[in-house]
Amino acid sequence: MDHFLRDIGYALRALARNPGFAAAAVLTLALGIGANTAIFSVVYGILLRPLPYPDAGRIHVVWNDNTREGIERDVTSFPNFSDWRARADAFEAMAGFTRSGFASVTDGGDPEQLRVTYVTEDFLSVFGVSPAIGRGFTADEMRPGADQTALLSDRLWQRRFGGDGGIVGRTIMLNGLPYVIAGVMPPSFAYPADSEIWLPLAPTELAEARSALWLSVIGRLRPGVEPALAQQQMDGVAEQLAEEYPGPNTGAGILLEPLRQTITGDVRTPLLVLLSAVAVVLLIGCANVANLLLARGAVRRRELAVRAALGAGRGRVARQLLTESVLLAVVGGAVGCMFAIWAVGAIVSLAPAEVPRLDAVRVDGAVLGFTLLVSVVTGLLFGLAPLLQLRGTDVMSALREEGRSIGSRTAVGRLRPILVSAEVGLALVLLVAAGLLIRSFAALNAVDPGFDPAAALTFRITVPVSRYETGDDVRRFHDALQQRLASLPGVRTVGATSTLFISRLPNMSSITREGDPPRPPDAPVESVVIESATPGFFEAMGMRVVQGRELRADDRQDGVPVAIVNTSFVQRYYPDTDPIGRRFTFGDPADTAAVWLEIAGVIEDTRRAGLAEDIRPESYRPHAQSPTRALTYVVRAQGDPLALVPAIRSTVGELDPQLPIAAVTTLEDSLAESLAARRFTMLLLAAFAALAATLAAIGIYGVVAYLVAQRTRELGVRMALGAHRTDVLRLVLVQSLVHVLPGIVLGTAAALALTRLLRSQLFGIPPHDLLTFAAVPLGVFTISMIATLLPARRASAVDPMIALRQE
Repeated sequence: MDHFLRDIGYALRALARNPGFAAAAVLTLALGIGANTAIFSVVYGILLRPLPYPDAGRIHVVWNDNTREGIERDVTSFPNFSDWRARADAFEAMAGFTRSGFASVTDGGDPEQLRVTYVTEDFLSVFGVSPAIGRGFTADEMRPGADQTALLSDRLWQRRFGGDGGIVGRTIMLNGLPYVIAGVMPPSFAYPADSEIWLPLAPTELAEARSALWLSVIGRLRPGVEPALAQQQMDGVAEQLAEEYPGPNTGAGILLEPLRQTITGDVRTPLLVLLSAVAVVLLIGCANVANLLLARGAVRRRELAVRAALGAGRGRVARQLLTESVLLAVVGGAVGCMFAIWAVGAIVSLAPAEVPRLDAVRVDGAVLGFTLLVSVVTGLLFGLAPLLQLRGTDVMSALREEGRSIGSRTAVGRLRPILVSAEVGLALVLLVAAGLLIRSFAALNAVDPGFDPAAALTFRITVPVSRYETGDDVRRFHDALQQRLASLPGVRTVGATSTLFISRLPNMSSITREGDPPRPPDAPVESVVIESATPGFFEAMGMRVVQGRELRADDRQDGVPVAIVNTSFVQRYYPDTDPIGRRFTFGDPADTAAVWLEIAGVIEDTRRAGLAEDIRPESYRPHAQSPTRALTYVVRAQGDPLALVPAIRSTVGELDPQLPIAAVTTLEDSLAESLAARRFTMLLLAAFAALAATLAAIGIYGVVAYLVAQRTRELGVRMALGAHRTDVLRLVLVQSLVHVLPGIVLGTAAALALTRLLRSQLFGIPPHDLLTFAAVPLGVFTISMIATLLPARRASAVDPMIALRQE
């Protein structure tokens, strides 16, 4: 320990004698280690930090593997869920839930819409949690007609009810109906993530249909049961149900997925790409510091020789050099932590809302431990460079050199160009990846969404069953609201739809065309998105009708049932015929509730599922013929759409003071939000690539400047013998090019091999995009030549007489 403390003290004095070197090394390492700490904080918080549930590894989401409709992770029916739960011995508990609704609350403040999750009785048992105050649901509360109870999220309890400890047992009004607060969930519980209130799930007779897919399922494995064994058992259950109920279950399987994977699935690849990027930045920083240490070691060669002559063994000197390197890295890591704390806050604030578990992202003990480990490993890594100088040092010759640095022909001298090539190659890989994402994002922005997002406001409104019991009540309210909104000053047109931007699991159904033969039970099913819309919706959205007509006010309940379909629908089901006037029905045409719909018009395809998503066949029914309680309105304005918000709230309040409007935003903002995740990844990777390129340019400049300083006498002799300044300039540039070109070639080859990993993040361009792979190496070459130019010009300005006098 005493030796270690002496080494630390000596290292501190040695660094204090050369503050410029220490500052440059610490700053370089702080950038590399800080960037790694910041991204690791995000990766650890989202992907690695334990979920806040006991034995969370035993919790699995149970998916309906709906291969008939091409959906690997689909919801299921309530009867199927009941059979899964009854027959799956591998599970300790299994529960169903659905996020299909919103609830309007009028207690504790202004009317507000809350995201509601309906759950079965074992929901909390699956997670192994209990309410922080109060109790959970009972089995009796899951029956239709039972007393209505609710569980509040901690966030809602604090925000709307002020953390009132007496909230349990209090009655609040949800959708105009009384609910008794049974309990408040702990702050750590948030599943599904956006849920603010949980209600008992009491399935209606319609929901009991085995063909109605609407229920999500989650389960907890019994202790000691491996996921593979549970999957095997569920495969057997799926086969049994396919035999017993061949219609809805033919070709369907059951898929188990760990809860963590379900939560983080969409962000895993982008985060790992970013983590790889900052690791590359750190490697470039290590190469820069190694070059600094080599240059400093050349100056210190006589000092180390004196220590050896006084009796210090090579091991003792090596330990001292490694101590200095690790000390530099630890100090750089400490400075990097301060940078990382700021960076983590910025990253979290800029991250898209759909990124899961952002509340778990922070710089804590685990992250600091990672930083310390990275700092020590980094110090050992770049500390190896000066040890190479120590290996070949002859004490007597070093003493005779009186400080003259070693030449470039030694192994150490040859190491510097290798480090430069490595920096150039690593930076090029990052720049190619960033270039591909930028090109991809530009291609995505150029996609025509099929609607006009400019000057359009959107908001959602849901009418409760307590005050609007029948379909006629729902129709009358929405008709009246649309008429009043259309008459507001500054409004050009108004329309509404059941779903503005369709999700991964929209409301879909198979169809049967009039005249088609009965479908075999094992035939693949092609489903169509089902929407409800009001007259004026297509005009408000700026969607183009390409054939027939759009929805009209005379498409009433007692009129001819009609539908408007998109061009993808026509291409799939009526490719060679005029679709106008053709009829189809959803589901089984033998069903007594089947309604034959006449195609009245065709609209151009839109990308409402996302600009990068495949377009699905879609159908729109008149809202009057297919009323839904929740509609999203689109109000196209003559000027600033947000200026209409007060008038819209007032208009809704005049019709029903207890109805809130929710999700108020512009169509442009909604479209931009759909690209937020890709934009976030692109900007971060571009920032790290720019940092890598900067560090590489600094490294090139440092090495060339050092080599020029080493060759001052040689260059002076050349000029004394008649060489022109342009000759010297060309000589330095060409020799620098010899160091840079291998890095460009190797970096391009590595990028060609690695960028295929970005395939899932790209749109509209291949991973081996020719423009990117031509522009980036050219840009790296240009940056390298600029970094070389300054020391090269200094070399060409050497005075031959002064250079010769140095000897």
